[in-house]
Amino acid sequence: MNLNQLYYFRTLAEYQHYTKAAAHLYISQPSLSNAMKSLEKELGCVLFKKTGRNIQLTEYGRMFYNTTCSTLNILDEGKRELQQKIKSDAGIINVACIPTSIGTRLPNMIKDFQSRDVGSPYFTLHDEFSGPILEGLSNGRYDVGICSQDVHYSDLSFIPLFSEPIVVIVAPDHPLAKETHLEPEQLRPYDLVTYLKNTPIGHAVRDELNAKCPNLTFAESLDSEVTIAGQVATNHSVGVVANTMFLDAFNIKRIPLDVPADTRMVYIAYNHTRQISPVLQKFIDFLKATKQTPVEN
Repeated sequence: MNLNQLYYFRTLAEYQHYTKAAAHLYISQPSLSNAMKSLEKELGCVLFKKTGRNIQLTEYGRMFYNTTCSTLNILDEGKRELQQKIKSDAGIINVACIPTSIGTRLPNMIKDFQSRDVGSPYFTLHDEFSGPILEGLSNGRYDVGICSQDVHYSDLSFIPLFSEPIVVIVAPDHPLAKETHLEPEQLRPYDLVTYLKNTPIGHAVRDELNAKCPNLTFAESLDSEVTIAGQVATNHSVGVVANTMFLDAFNIKRIPLDVPADTRMVYIAYNHTRQISPVLQKFIDFLKATKQTPVEN
């Protein structure tokens, strides 16, 4: 029995189809079939049974699947911790950052840190939305993140870094374009376009708007300032977004909206349950002490 057989077995059990499992594993179907026959011979039992074109685990297969998953999960976690330790010892810090800051704020912060620290580490930067950043911090792929907060990640610590004002965006000839400031109540007649509800910023925007003006109409939910601004510019919609540099590319009017200044807060995030190297702790402490200012409306 070898590790490949265990990974193959777990994948086949989850796909319940030899062709699909083999494609996912980037091996041929005969290779997968031979590996499973060899595993069954070694274990002395049948692990799979046919059900039409698919397969299912036998009772023995289900027992072995639970053991296999537990074993591989422990092994994968150990590999991640080892890789993280190797990177830390080598002075490498993996920083994941939201797109609005990875080309502006983050390079400036890293440059400032490097100018103060003679033994500065090597930084690897990753451009991601908040969801993948949080997941990557939780599973050890990233060391530190610049992203939104999600309280469901109890293994992560969040320190406020800066805020971005929430604005209404409309085409220059839209009726709201003449306004210099808006209350949420003034948005009631319109179908609004904002962020996806299941994202941290989408949840925060909806909560604050509903707190001041319940039952507003959200016609569309999109994933970023670019897609929302594109919809607004093309279809004469009314968008509610964070005021970021991505809006600069569009011919739209930005109007300050009366919601709390911290509706869109960006945080330093890191996994406090994992071993933190001295150089990573130094960088985190530097970020904590960094005074950032919000983007002006």
